[in-house]
Amino acid sequence: MMEVEVRGKISGSFDEALSMMHEKTKFVKTKKRISLIYLRNGFVKDVRSIRDDHVDLRVRITNGQATLVMKHGAWGGSDVRREIEIPIENEKFEDTVELLHILGLSQGVISVTETNVFDYKGVEFAFVKYANQDVNYFEAEKIAKKGQDTNAVMKEIELVCKELDLKLIPEEEMLDIMNLTNNAPGMQFDFTKMDIGDVRKRFGEYFNG
Repeated sequence: MMEVEVRGKISGSFDEALSMMHEKTKFVKTKKRISLIYLRNGFVKDVRSIRDDHVDLRVRITNGQATLVMKHGAWGGSDVRREIEIPIENEKFEDTVELLHILGLSQGVISVTETNVFDYKGVEFAFVKYANQDVNYFEAEKIAKKGQDTNAVMKEIELVCKELDLKLIPEEEMLDIMNLTNNAPGMQFDFTKMDIGDVRKRFGEYFNG
């Protein structure tokens, strides 16, 4: 599937933003998620140096359900990317991490988030808050149908955001946020020096749903 997505700022407090969304849109669900986001070329201080790498590979557990996810395409403040998501049996999660390690994928970022999901006029809004970090923002996305003009879908999303008085994040500012979360102390993994059990010990509640 082709995912069209923008990211935006949350004005005021996170709780105030959630109250506004509950009032004006349809609440869908809450997601507790831990993701291992792989950096195929090793750790970088600035994601601008890997903008040409259009493969975004991650394994994650969302509300107790494990998946392997690959997104392909240019990324930043707004994206149009192909997304492939493959469910994994929870007991196979560590085997999947080991398989990727054998293939040479061993380093990356640990992302731990709690997200409130809403729907408005066919656009999915995800209000994302990082655990243990003072970082939050929203994502607004829609899946483009086969043959559909993704630029038109992007404009539709932007208009819906404007209707809700939600402001988008400029490209450079979003890259700075990515640098902040990617380089947060204690939030990187290197399976040449540790194993998935070390991550599980720290974030067990996210593994268990």
